[in-house]
Amino acid sequence: MPIRQSIARLYEIRREFGAAAAAEKSALLEAIGARRVISATDLKRLHGALCFIRAFPDTCELHGQASAMLETFAARVRTLAARERRKLDDSGIVGTPVFYRFSYEVASWLTRHFPGLSSIDWPDVDDTARLDELLEQILEHSEADYFDSGWVSSEDWLEIASAKHAGNGFDWLMAQLRERRRFARFWTALYNSCDLPLRCDLADLRLSKSGNTYETSTIFERKQSMQRGVTFAKREIVRPITVLELLSEREGTRLLNVAMSALAVRHRETNHFNYANPSEVYLADVGSGIRIAVMGLRPEHRYPLECTMGFLILSNGAPVGYGGSSVMFKQANTGINIFDEYRGAEAAWLWTQVMRVFHHLTGCNRFIANPYQFGGENTEALKSGAFWFYYRLGYRPIVAEIRESAAREFRHVRYKKGYRSTVPLLRKLSSCDMHLTLPGARAVELFEERWIEVCSMLAMRELADIESRSRTGAVKALTARISDDLALRSVSSWSQQERRALERFAPIVALTRPTSWHAADKRALAELIRAKGGACEADYARRLSRHALFFAALKDHCRKAE
Repeated sequence: MPIRQSIARLYEIRREFGAAAAAEKSALLEAIGARRVISATDLKRLHGALCFIRAFPDTCELHGQASAMLETFAARVRTLAARERRKLDDSGIVGTPVFYRFSYEVASWLTRHFPGLSSIDWPDVDDTARLDELLEQILEHSEADYFDSGWVSSEDWLEIASAKHAGNGFDWLMAQLRERRRFARFWTALYNSCDLPLRCDLADLRLSKSGNTYETSTIFERKQSMQRGVTFAKREIVRPITVLELLSEREGTRLLNVAMSALAVRHRETNHFNYANPSEVYLADVGSGIRIAVMGLRPEHRYPLECTMGFLILSNGAPVGYGGSSVMFKQANTGINIFDEYRGAEAAWLWTQVMRVFHHLTGCNRFIANPYQFGGENTEALKSGAFWFYYRLGYRPIVAEIRESAAREFRHVRYKKGYRSTVPLLRKLSSCDMHLTLPGARAVELFEERWIEVCSMLAMRELADIESRSRTGAVKALTARISDDLALRSVSSWSQQERRALERFAPIVALTRPTSWHAADKRALAELIRAKGGACEADYARRLSRHALFFAALKDHCRKAE
């Protein structure tokens, strides 16, 4: 069989399972072997099939075959003609480049973990004005006249300044910014304003889709078809998880590097990973070779009221999807993204497992999906019928009229063969939030998401009402008042981050007027605040879900303010 047909057939049956499919896949991999592929399209298709087989193998032998071929994939890329090789730009395949305007956090991470691979894509730089403003901040006094003379370009100046640096000019630049940690927020904002186009060469297998995996000791073999759906999602979500561990900081860092790589080569990034805390990375084994990693944020990047956490889905160690969740009281707003190579696999089951992990980790019993996730102002999600993906799992529109329309339409979708909902109808159904509620969840426990902004507005007014010459003075005065209200005699035993959390949380606590509370409720709130700045924010999420008095007081205040 010609190699093009072999690759096409392998790609076609990659999602088929059973003894016959496994035997055919193995034979096709043997047939393809080290034979040369001359088309970028065929090579990309082969790469996609190998990635899928590595993540969802029929047998350990197939996993080994696919992994071995991916490890040497750079050699295949090098055999392509230059014109064909350029077609693989931004594919994420080892031996190819990625072009993107990464944020400071991702750019800094790239230069720390993969020095020499990232550089400024100078042909795509239209104007160096903002970059010049950045460079001016790191000039030595004696260099200023030369830099301003017009004799040297920004590109040339960076090349001269970094001549003795171990990496390239961009590595040197990022190293200078990292040295100035005292004003990290300033440097981050100044760098991001440059909107620098970067070129990242995927010469390191670990950075590419081809080799970016998290080591696993056992391989799960797919003997039968994949789990396409979940019949009783709510029952599955509350099913206990036997393996849910907090990783060491070293292992947490390794897993975060996998997460950062998975997104960077796909032109994506999220604060859930950019600001993740390597000391708070949980790994849950949910079965069938699937592990779900959940990452908390570093204390300085945590949100005032919510507990925001990211997650990465691993199948036999290969990252297949990601997302984030904002947990608050007993609810979680969350969504899922399955990477292109793995779509059509078992998204519904994976999504159920993600909710299962968050339920057991934080105690939430209500999951919220906003309209954009399933069609609201999102044409791709609308046309794909994402609304029914959520609906089949148990999510329901929160507006009664829309909920009734959805129930009527679902009867057609379910029982009429070949029936598809019209786009206008799906747009109507996707005009409000959808909730999935677990047994025991009560409507009165819902904290409307718009109240987060209301809390922020009221907190600002609390600070504004304090007579002080400075903003810092107002924060200190309010913190002292809340400390008295909660009967905190001393916080000297608290860590610096815990004391900082008290300052940040004080304007929100002030809204609830806790002076008259019982001592036990005050102590519980003090421990909640301390957990906000603690090592693991998941502890804060659990405590927040249990503090009924704080919830009721905050909810009442927000209602009155609307």
